[in-house]
This record gives sequence, structure tokens and C-alpha cells, in this order.
Amino acid sequence: MSHAASRTPAAGRFMLFAAMATLGAGPLLAASGQSKDHVKEKHAMTTSAATDSLSASQALQRTLELIRGSKSVADITPESMQGAFGVPVKKVDPEEFGYGQRLPGNWAFSIMRQDVDGEGRVDLNFDPLPGTQAALKDICEPDFARFTAELETMGFARHSQHGEHNRWTYDAFERPGMRVEVYPEVEHADNGEPTGPTCVKMVLVR
Repeated sequence: MSHAASRTPAAGRFMLFAAMATLGAGPLLAASGQSKDHVKEKHAMTTSAATDSLSASQALQRTLELIRGSKSVADITPESMQGAFGVPVKKVDPEEFGYGQRLPGNWAFSIMRQDVDGEGRVDLNFDPLPGTQAALKDICEPDFARFTAELETMGFARHSQHGEHNRWTYDAFERPGMRVEVYPEVEHADNGEPTGPTCVKMVLVR
């Protein structure tokens, strides 16, 4: 069972911009509701190649390295992000910077530092390209269990968060100065049974 792209979340806007390079702006503008002027303003943050230098596995591993080398979000700068990821980080302003690219298998990822409600936050997002089918297995190395185990080795304490009807929504990891939220996703068969491992869909660092 594959994931069809059905949304273009604000936190995953690098996916939108990276996809523009090969899919064209028209359909994506309609899907996102953004104006051409807005896209032109932000287009400098995109990569130009259809598939750039990082794999999904490298994106996850380098996010861990960025967290490992930071005591708080305040420590995450364009320079430290670029050092951890090994790719050119694009800056909009001193508080907003990051990197985004397409991945094989109709996925794209973004790593972005921004201000949310007056506080710094770093978002890692994986999103299927609009109008495509994307298999979750293509972004599942390391899987949720291995990724979160690395956080625990860094001294983070784990707390599972649940929503309505006690549905598991994410695991939070906390240590002095930093909170990391890791959001899971798993593919299911038509009968609702999981068909593969639990994967990392999004990471928020606060």
C-alpha cells in the first residue's frame, strides 16, 4: 500500500520547492495555494537537481548528528547544520534556514530551522511529491525503533504521547535544554494490519 500525496504542510515547504525544479510550478501552486510571487521569493532555498546528494538514510543519520552536537535549538546555526549535513544550507534570515531536496521513490525531505510562536524549532519532514505514489519503505532506514534508540543513548528520556481514543501520536524525548518529538508512520493493509516496520515521518526539535 503506497502513500498518495494529499497535502503540502507549511513545515514541509522545502518538499514543495525542491519538486518545482522538475514538476513545474503550476500544479504545485494550485495544490499549496501559494502565489507566484511567494514562490519566487522562496525559490532560492531549493535545490536545482531532481535528486540531490543525500539519501533518506543520510538525512535521518545526519539529523541525529545535528542533535548530538547541540545542547539546545539556539546552538543550531546555518554553519552547524551545514557541517552536520554536508550540503549548502540556504538562509532566508538569521532565524530561518535549511535545506530540501527530492529523493528516489517520489519522496522529498526538508530540514528547516524556523521560529514558531516566538521560539526556535527545527523540523525534519519526509513528504511524497504531489500527485505521486510513494512507498514508505523508501524512507525507513533507520526505522523508528533504531532512530529513537539513538536518542536514548544521548541521554534523552522517552515519553509516548497519545491523542483521541488513546491513539499513539508520537514519542517525545527530553533532556535539559532540548525536546525532540519523533512522529511515526506505518503502512497498513486494507484490513488495517501493519505491513511493515514503523518509520520516521517527521522530527521536531524544540
